[in-house]
Amino acid sequence: MSQVVRAAGIRGFGELMASRAIAPEPMLRAAGIPVEALSDDDLRISLNAWAQVLEAVAEQHDVPDVGLQMAEQQDITILGPIAIAMQNAATVGEGIEVCARFLHTHSPGIRLTAHPDEPDAGLTALRMRLILPSWLPHRQVLDQCLADLHHFTGFLLQEPPPVVAVHLPHQPLAAPKRYAQVFGCVPAFEQTQAELHVPSDFLARSLSGASEALHRLSVDYLQLRYEPGDQTVTEQVETVLRRALASTGGRRDVVAKLLRVHPRTLQRRLDREGSSFSEILDRVRRAEARRWLTQSDTPLSQLPALVGLADQAVLTRSCRRWFSATPAQVRATGVHTA
Repeated sequence: MSQVVRAAGIRGFGELMASRAIAPEPMLRAAGIPVEALSDDDLRISLNAWAQVLEAVAEQHDVPDVGLQMAEQQDITILGPIAIAMQNAATVGEGIEVCARFLHTHSPGIRLTAHPDEPDAGLTALRMRLILPSWLPHRQVLDQCLADLHHFTGFLLQEPPPVVAVHLPHQPLAAPKRYAQVFGCVPAFEQTQAELHVPSDFLARSLSGASEALHRLSVDYLQLRYEPGDQTVTEQVETVLRRALASTGGRRDVVAKLLRVHPRTLQRRLDREGSSFSEILDRVRRAEARRWLTQSDTPLSQLPALVGLADQAVLTRSCRRWFSATPAQVRATGVHTA
């Protein structure tokens, strides 16, 4: 089944083509995309088809950086309600978490994940992945998605994000200096993943003017409208753990029961998505521990139960691994690495 994307993802295509005296309508029709997608943000179109439109523009009209140019045409509002939740998050990292959690509402074929301490301690890899057939060329749309992520991250603080490195899995489609104009540095090409590497402490920076009430309202809206039907198995497990970490104790059999599958079936489905229950559990526990330590006055003695850990000693060991600090130090210093 073809993946889809909201037509907001092609916003600006008509204007970009017009600036080059290229008629956009025939290209869209040839790919099976309705012309109405140029003006209707909420129309669902084929992500596969959009990828092929960009490849055709690059090859037939000699626009090798069309994916990067598309990103420059767009702003964070193409994400709709996700953008509202991101802009009103407490920190950059929380904004990225919201985007990763609900990006499937924009397109189930686009995945964003954050990987702390990758590739090195103190850095977080923001990884973009497209769920498209491997035999279909989609280099331009991957350039667009990673450049969009760069722009959206900078938009949250109204300044360019301090990207340390950029990785792309393909050869450069345009001159490397063109990529440097977009990302602030020349990417490393032919890598295993599409990633932005940023300092983890950058993700801890607070967003000015954020409204907690508006953040909660927009997240509630996204939950009510889109969860869990459009979620991957990984996202379903994350949702259950976030909402019931204390009551489930982080047990795989309990989570599987809530999802109405056998534990072995759950693990097989996670394996197919390149995920594992233990990785998801650790990621959720880390996020929840950070939240309880930095955003509440809950006594430290109560935190192990809240994050599904056995006792204070286990929490202390986990915090040292996650944050290189004890729970008391995290609370005292405000450390809240995403």
